[in-house]
Amino acid sequence: MDFDVIVIGGGPSGLMAAISAAEQNKQVLLIEKGPKLGRKLILSGGGRCNVTNRRPVDEIIQHIPGNGRFLYSAFHQFDNEDIITFF
Repeated sequence: MDFDVIVIGGGPSGLMAAISAAEQNKQVLLIEKGPKLGRKLILSGGGRCNVTNRRPVDEIIQHIPGNGRFLYSAFHQFDNEDIITFF
């Protein structure tokens, strides 16, 4: 079988990549070495899959240790409201 997209890793980013490609009618192969897809995603938020919150992006960045401004561009291209809509 031929695939348009091969995604290595079934974590949050891998799942998002595979879903996005499939929504564009691509043939997708998702490869994960572990026994379950999204294991770390399921563990986040105390098992409630808390992937984001509704605070403004600038406020979120202020609470990231180190250089949170590094994430400014990425967070504004796909912000917390986009994540909530995606999932």
